[in-house]
Amino acid sequence: MVAAVMALSTWVWPQVKAGGSGGTTSVALVTAKKQLVRGQLQEAETSLWGVLSSDPNNEEALRMLGAVRVKQNRFPEAEALFRRVVQINAKSAAGLRDLGEALAIQNKIPEAIDQYKKAEELAPHDTDVKVELARLYVSTGQFQPALATLDDVPAARFPLEALPVKAAALIAVGKREAASSLIDRAKGSAVVEGEIAEVFLEGRLPDEALRALALIPSGNARQSARYLYLKGRALAAKGQSEAARSTLRQAVAADPKSADALVALAELYANENQHSDAMAALEKARAIHPDSLPVLRHLVVEATKAGDSKMSVNAASDLADKSPDNAGDLYLAGAAMLQQNVQGASSVLEKYVALRSDNAKAWMGLGMAYVQQERYVQARKPLERAIELDPTLAEAHYELGVVAKNEANAGEAIDHLQKAVQLEPRHASAYRTLGSLYLQGGDLEKSRDALEHAEAIDPNNLQTQYDLGLVLNKLGRTELARQHMEQYRKLKEAQGPGERRD
Repeated sequence: MVAAVMALSTWVWPQVKAGGSGGTTSVALVTAKKQLVRGQLQEAETSLWGVLSSDPNNEEALRMLGAVRVKQNRFPEAEALFRRVVQINAKSAAGLRDLGEALAIQNKIPEAIDQYKKAEELAPHDTDVKVELARLYVSTGQFQPALATLDDVPAARFPLEALPVKAAALIAVGKREAASSLIDRAKGSAVVEGEIAEVFLEGRLPDEALRALALIPSGNARQSARYLYLKGRALAAKGQSEAARSTLRQAVAADPKSADALVALAELYANENQHSDAMAALEKARAIHPDSLPVLRHLVVEATKAGDSKMSVNAASDLADKSPDNAGDLYLAGAAMLQQNVQGASSVLEKYVALRSDNAKAWMGLGMAYVQQERYVQARKPLERAIELDPTLAEAHYELGVVAKNEANAGEAIDHLQKAVQLEPRHASAYRTLGSLYLQGGDLEKSRDALEHAEAIDPNNLQTQYDLGLVLNKLGRTELARQHMEQYRKLKEAQGPGERRD
């Protein structure tokens, strides 16, 4: 969490004094503090280990070493050090706060909240603890506890940086006017005004967001990429597409590495069905932040819609690799890869159904991936599971029909295909496969009827034209058969060599 990182960057230093009892230790702690402030992490660590080697339970040294670990992004080690502080002194409000911050950075939000609540009990007048606790409550949707915590802060000591947190909670509980009344209180701090504007944007209140931005005085702040990005988003939310596009382009010009502005611009293009332009903006954002999951998610969707199969698969594979435990990301990646008919779709969807075993469409997707790979035996179980969860999935019945057909079980295949066209009357592939099966079984009239349904839905399919020609020829309709065979020939020539009829 950004807030937790910021809180740790302003870590409250213990007061240490040189001389007297433990003078050597105190001097070492003062030295370590100075080194840490200067960013000399290795030197500070050496100084602190010198203290801890003779006094392993020194709370101040343990807290400072935890701060070193945070700056090194070694968060589990920081957490262990802060836990040691709390173990030594269960009434250390500072230690509990540090532990809460370290847990929040690691997205262990429920545990972080517990530590902050304990710190609040020990230090009921610590405003910073209350604000961060409220922020964590908001992040988990606990809006009433967040408001109660902030209401406990005296008005005279209510910090500006808490206003966006309170506004978010008020918006969430439907108190729009109360949230709007906080805008004027943010005046004077461009940072807070920007943050509160973003809160209103997330709450789908673009007018309030623009009012907050209008409080920012003219000058450099209004020329910043951040200001232009927020204004562009607000204008887009109000449906002012041209103004939003111009403003977001200004944001990118002000800071070509503003991934947020590029993503917002991409979303605007996407809403206008300009998917190639959206994809181009997202590619730039990805170059800036290659590990950004939001950028990858957008890129998978827009590349697919733009018809760039290579980019779609590339982004989907990257998303699956970088977010292996996120069911939504796995589903998005698997679906995109399935649409592009690539080998990796099945492995991604296998991971997804392991996380979400009740998702019928995911099971269907896994079965479809196996069918694409001609792994018909493996395809049967996930497709049957999909139908068990949702019997109305026409595509699952169709795919099971394909499986049964390839297992030479014509009766079962016909049953599933008939069910597919009942559920989805415009399923051309199901009609086409039915026509083929009826033709193989010698039921020419049923074959003709199914194939004519398929042709009415998709007249440019080679397999449909070819099979209709065969059926009509067998029925003695030679002239009509000749016409379909001629249409088949034309379509095949237009399609080019080496491509499949179906």
